[in-house]
Amino acid sequence: MRAVTEAALKRLRTDCIDLLDQHRIDPDVPTEDVAGAVKDLIQQGKVNHFGMSEAGVESSRRATVGRTGRDPGRYLV
Repeated sequence: MRAVTEAALKRLRTDCIDLLDQHRIDPDVPTEDVAGAVKDLIQQGKVNHFGMSEAGVESSRRATVGRTGRDPGRYLV
């Protein structure tokens, strides 16, 4: 995710991506790892928001916990 984002920033000639969206979930890469990488990119000011297009509820929950450290509980639908 870091390498893809860095390449996109360079290609787009910008220093920040407003919305970074993961369209396909790689079953070989833990969702928490992706979310942790995105968290770092957000903290570095390279990404403003993160989305997941084809994620189910459990993947979304794991990404939220990985990025924020908090379980969204019943609020994640």
